[in-house]
Parts: sequence; structure tokens; C-alpha cells
Amino acid sequence: MILWIIQDGKKTGPLEDYEIREMIREGKVNRDTRVWHEGADGWLSACDLGVLASEFKVVERDDQEVIQIRPAPFRAWPRLGSRVIDYLIYRSILHFFSIACGVNLWDAVNSSGWVVIGIVLPVILMEAAMVGSLGFTPGKWLLGLRVETLGGQRLSTAQAFVRSMRVWVLGMGMFLPLMMVMGLCMSLWFGKKKGGMLWDLQSGFQVKGEQLTPKRITWFWVILVVIISINVLPYLSEILAGDEQALQEKLLRK
Repeated sequence: MILWIIQDGKKTGPLEDYEIREMIREGKVNRDTRVWHEGADGWLSACDLGVLASEFKVVERDDQEVIQIRPAPFRAWPRLGSRVIDYLIYRSILHFFSIACGVNLWDAVNSSGWVVIGIVLPVILMEAAMVGSLGFTPGKWLLGLRVETLGGQRLSTAQAFVRSMRVWVLGMGMFLPLMMVMGLCMSLWFGKKKGGMLWDLQSGFQVKGEQLTPKRITWFWVILVVIISINVLPYLSEILAGDEQALQEKLLRK
């Protein structure tokens, strides 16, 4: 959402809502700062605007101490590691499904419509179902991560679907290799600079994480190797024989 604010008596903008969220966290914008967006009847207090309201929520404990809710810190490598695991798992599911049904899902990868319908949409639905019902995906569970609102609630089905769609379209480039690399790099840059991913900051979500233990790290690498091995196994004989032509033919058939 594009917003304007009154700061030091001057109108400042246009600003994205996630930029103002960051300004709130830095103390540059408070709950009484006047905010306006196109279509609004007039200027509002920042705390009265829906997309910013979560930044001003507080939790009252029994001793009446007031605690300001802050999003969980961005942890780059657990986030990247969990996304790699999820990608490999989902790709493996689609790959073996295509083999079982005798359909090559990757053959028409240059057709954007087919990519969205045949490959990306099932992945979006799978992830949305898990995040909405469990709060995590396989990769996030493995590395102790959990998706929730800033208030600590689980995402609704609709929220999980929209978030998943943004992740796989913007962050993972719809399985297209070049767009995927660009999306991952931009996501890491944005997370480091803004403290969270674009799709979380815009919607008031956060990804909370437990402390990584040696056991979790070990399991991550074990499962990563297992998944890669399962995907490579059907082509192992051609790889060991160094027969590139046979390997390419087999890849095309699969």
C-alpha cells in the first residue's frame, strides 16, 4: 500500500507500508503520526490504519507491564535452507507424479500458462495447506521455523494462500532457473536490509525460529543428501558410465 505521512510538519511520500513499518520500529513514526492513502476520507493516526495497526499492539502481563510486539529477527541461512528443502521435496513429488502418470510436466516449461497451472499452482496449494493448518512446511519444521502473525496467531487459509503465492511467484520465480536465482538473491538482500521478506512485511506476518542445535543441523544435511540422492538415483548408471547422450535422452523422456 502506498502511503503519505506528516513528519516535522511536512508531507512525506509516497512510501510503501513496509517502509513505514520499519520507521515505526526505528522510532521515527509513532502511533499519532498522521497518515493518508489514496481513497481515504482524510488523515488518520498511524495506529488507526489497518496495515500499520499491528505495529502498535501491546501485550499486558499480570504485573501490568506493557510489552511492545516486535517481529522476530530475520535469520537468513535457516530461511534459505528451509526453502531449499521445500523446493526439492515439492519438485520430487511433482517429478514422481509425472513419471507415474506418464506426463512430462517440465517439457512445456517455456509456456508460462502451463507452468502456473501444472507446476506452480499445486505447490502453492500444498504449502498454503501446511502453513494454514500447521504453521510450517517440511523445511521450516526441520529447522525450527514457524509462520505466524505479529500477534502470534496462525495464518488463516486465505492468508496462507496469498503468502504462498507471493513466495513461489516472487521469491522462487515459478520454478524458472534464472528467475529463481534472482528471486532468492533479492529475498536475501531484502531480508537483510528490511528485517523480513516482502510478503511478510506487507501483511504483518513473521517467521519465528528456535535456536539451531547441532542435531537439527545434522538432520538438515542428512535429509538434503537423501533427497538429492533419490532424485539422482534413476540416472546413476548413465552418470557413472559418463554417457552424456544417454543421460540427456533419459532426462528428456522423464
